[in-house]
Amino acid sequence: MPESELRQDRTTGRWVIIAPHRHERPGARATRTQGSPELVRPRFDPACPFCPGNEAQLPGIIAQASTPAAPGWTVRVVPNKYAALRSDTKGNTERGEERTRDAYGFHEVIIESPFHDADLVSIGDPELDAVISTYRERCKLLIAQPGIEAAILFRNYGPSGGASLLHPHAQVLAIGLVPPYVARTADWSRDYYDKHGRCPTCDEIENERALGQRVVDDSANFIVLVPFAAESPFETWIVPKQHQATFTELEDRLVRELGGLLRRALRRLRSALGDPAYNFVVDSADRQHLGAPHVHWRLRIAPKLAMSGGFELGSGLPINPSSPEQDAAVLRAARTDDAP
Repeated sequence: MPESELRQDRTTGRWVIIAPHRHERPGARATRTQGSPELVRPRFDPACPFCPGNEAQLPGIIAQASTPAAPGWTVRVVPNKYAALRSDTKGNTERGEERTRDAYGFHEVIIESPFHDADLVSIGDPELDAVISTYRERCKLLIAQPGIEAAILFRNYGPSGGASLLHPHAQVLAIGLVPPYVARTADWSRDYYDKHGRCPTCDEIENERALGQRVVDDSANFIVLVPFAAESPFETWIVPKQHQATFTELEDRLVRELGGLLRRALRRLRSALGDPAYNFVVDSADRQHLGAPHVHWRLRIAPKLAMSGGFELGSGLPINPSSPEQDAAVLRAARTDDAP
């Protein structure tokens, strides 16, 4: 490929500059080993509010997956103590010429294990099943609440990924408006569907499987790939092959398959890049597009490897200093066991 080229994400319409030669700039990439500042974490941390025995530090417990073994649960859902949205506000009515409204919604934390030193790359299948099922059930419940338009599930890993606590956890925010990225993606997909009669993501899956060079993993019901117009180095998608608009449509029989692929994808990143910080987010349909034929959910993992600057801020146009094809090759070759 040329030193730089513009690529358009065919599932969202967003343009990206792919410029692999820029990774040679001094300081162009963040430190590779940055997921956790501690080499060894304790099994339990007496100062951690998410560890068993420290329930008094929590604002409450919403739900949990129980087990007969101590401490009696494997996954727990709690309110975010520093919530960005509040369910006890009046709702979404705009006020005055400045167009303000109450920050109505729900902000929950999904504690993925009672053990402080656990992680998605190392927990067993039953525990990971409970995590994925809890992700799905919280999204399903929250998007059904009156006045809620979208539910965003995400996970921050490592300090530079935005994680303020080391204990393994994800978050879900349910908000009373359609976020701009979700709205733009739905509009683009609808236009594509109107022109071609097919979901753009379904077409992209067919194209990527036929080409093969950006495919990292390919199971019976999901494909794992580095997207054609990746916005950052080693960005990775996990996408269901069967058309589904929303993550909440995930069938029980596919929970373990999805969890296994997520664990393998994170192990590949750790093996290839030395435990980088990352964010992952589930891109899923907003309330008005549940069941839509043109919107297709995916789980998107973005390692924190590149630093953005003024151009990205001013243009909204990402510069990816990495080749998606080369990144996919590196990830395909990476180890997927639980070796350090």
